[in-house]
Amino acid sequence: MGQMRFRITNSMDYDPQIWSTAYISGLEGIPWLGRNRIEDDCLVIDRDVNDSGKLSIVWPTKEYGPILLTTSSLRCSEEPYWLQLELARGTLHRIRGRGLDWQRVGLKLPDAFTSMIDQSISVFIQAILSTDQPAALCELAQKSIDLAIGASKPLSRAFISQSLQTRHHQEPKLSTLLGTRITPTATWAQEADLLLPIMNTLNVPMEMGHIEANNSEEIMSRIDAQLQWARDRSLRVFAGPLLNLQQHAIPKWFYLFSDFESLKRATCEHASKMVTRYRGQVHLWSAGAGLNSPNSLGLTDQQILQLAVSLIQTVRTLDPKTPVIVNIDTPWAEFLSQRADAFSPLHFADALLRLDLGLSGLALELNLNYWPSGSLPRDLIDISDLIDHWNILGLPLMAVVSTPAVTQRDAEASSKSQIVSTWRFPCQEDRSEPVRDIEATIMARPAERLPANGMEVVQMLMAKSTVHGIIWNQASDAVEHPFPNAGLIGSDGKQRAVLDGLARLRQTHIH
Repeated sequence: MGQMRFRITNSMDYDPQIWSTAYISGLEGIPWLGRNRIEDDCLVIDRDVNDSGKLSIVWPTKEYGPILLTTSSLRCSEEPYWLQLELARGTLHRIRGRGLDWQRVGLKLPDAFTSMIDQSISVFIQAILSTDQPAALCELAQKSIDLAIGASKPLSRAFISQSLQTRHHQEPKLSTLLGTRITPTATWAQEADLLLPIMNTLNVPMEMGHIEANNSEEIMSRIDAQLQWARDRSLRVFAGPLLNLQQHAIPKWFYLFSDFESLKRATCEHASKMVTRYRGQVHLWSAGAGLNSPNSLGLTDQQILQLAVSLIQTVRTLDPKTPVIVNIDTPWAEFLSQRADAFSPLHFADALLRLDLGLSGLALELNLNYWPSGSLPRDLIDISDLIDHWNILGLPLMAVVSTPAVTQRDAEASSKSQIVSTWRFPCQEDRSEPVRDIEATIMARPAERLPANGMEVVQMLMAKSTVHGIIWNQASDAVEHPFPNAGLIGSDGKQRAVLDGLARLRQTHIH
């Protein structure tokens, strides 16, 4: 058994959910199945493998709030590591290393990055020399983390700015698809008119679970109207997913299918109906979403793969001229640390490509700062690294993005995902306070300091030439929606600040 132990001071001051986010991963970044527990102010992770690996865990930072941090590679040891010290070592190595990598390919490093990284190194050395003073070690390690993460901001902004300049030399206005998903509800038209300034593309979901569970003819007439609205405004149409197996999207009647063949037949019939009705009006199809994530339908990996293949083949057969993609859920695969009955998103996509089905691309779902249904909050360099990692498949990429705009409770959200930044962490500003709800801290910050800020995420994705489209995953919180507070329009019907920012980005950079 490969056990890793990490020493923590005052572990009871942290929200218990934090420890469930911890996982060990290997060289490919794919999490191993682990069993986490707190024992005598130590985080203990038991695995069935004895290989060395990197620990990842959500941790508070001054610049981004709680985000996922990762250590350097560590061997299994009975002697516990100091958690904050190893997170500081790993964060410093990752941020500094990425800066040097980008410098080698021509990026001009900003002075603020160099200065803060130098300070982080100096403080980290002091932390190493304070191993006999736990309080000082933790304080210095946290300061080193904050300085390194602080340095990642100017580094990321320099990369975005210089990469966009390079792209604009080749393309004065980018051809990147930019738009939002607008569900065909009764109020879709009002939402669409408010969101038009950000869009050159309209994403129209055609999920079997939603259409077949409701008045299908009424919903289809709304879809007809959405496509006509898009044509009148010369927008491209991204249709789908045709099937969504994300947990919040599975209707109860799906569980009534007596066997897998019945389910597969029904989904292919739905896909056939949608493609037959709307071919020639759609510029891009998504065959499915949530196919790679753990499901409660009891489907095996082989059955999921068969379902994906059947859906893609159905669309390709009926509409051979229109590109077909598949949405990839939770692309960092955090769920693998808690589920043995699943395979990684990258391996799922690779298996589809090897079948030579004519797949035209992949859409990575970046539902950031949500747990357990979404992805844990990440900094911009992590997002850049994710895109680079998925580029190994050689397919064009799209990104389907959502992040919480605010952190208050959202009773209308259909999924059970929680906003990670609302969890409880020890207060960094006042060490005399044992516990403080970070929600008040986050709400007091400027918008750009929210974890996984949506505008920054979209800017980083725009800077990547292999990202051909960016779709905001949630138009409005005023209607039923999957992710808390992720709408461009709030539950009160008012536009959120990210909408104005996206409109400016489109006006400046995109056709």
